[in-house]
Amino acid sequence: MPSNGSIIFMKLRFSPKRGRREGKNRKMIASAENIMEQVRKGPWESNKQILATDGSLQVRVQLADWDRLGCLLERLEIRPTQGCLLQIDPLWIEKEIRYLGEPLKIIEIEKFQGKAILRSFPPRRENGTVHFFEMVIDPREGLSFNRLSYDRTLGSRTQTPVPLTRETLERLLADLVSLASKD
Repeated sequence: MPSNGSIIFMKLRFSPKRGRREGKNRKMIASAENIMEQVRKGPWESNKQILATDGSLQVRVQLADWDRLGCLLERLEIRPTQGCLLQIDPLWIEKEIRYLGEPLKIIEIEKFQGKAILRSFPPRRENGTVHFFEMVIDPREGLSFNRLSYDRTLGSRTQTPVPLTRETLERLLADLVSLASKD
């Protein structure tokens, strides 16, 4: 991370559960809302990193830029805390996360280990460069989501910030935190 970026640490707090299901749903919604609140409250500068934990999850959002309408997302990560495993269903992601402009498809899966790679399909092609989203899921290492560009001429991949509206970022966070928080 560039040294001029800011890092915001936070401990997520939740109200007591009423019923198990209702409490769990409230907790999942609160996680994403608390993370977005930290993004809003942070300094208005580029290279902002937000870290949040809630006991079994650690969420990291890396932003290249942020303004009142949207952001440039560099990377989003959800990791299990020590001793926990992340239980994320790549089929659910493939089916439900359809609002990024490019649907995500499973390109590689190791069912018994719970690992998967999802990418945009079809990817966007422009001037000899292929642009695509990539999501890597590993129960021990967690989930990472970013946008990559592959230059066919140079034969190299680079991470590319993706412009998202605030609403889309909030929805993506809520969906992924919700999925990662399920029993």
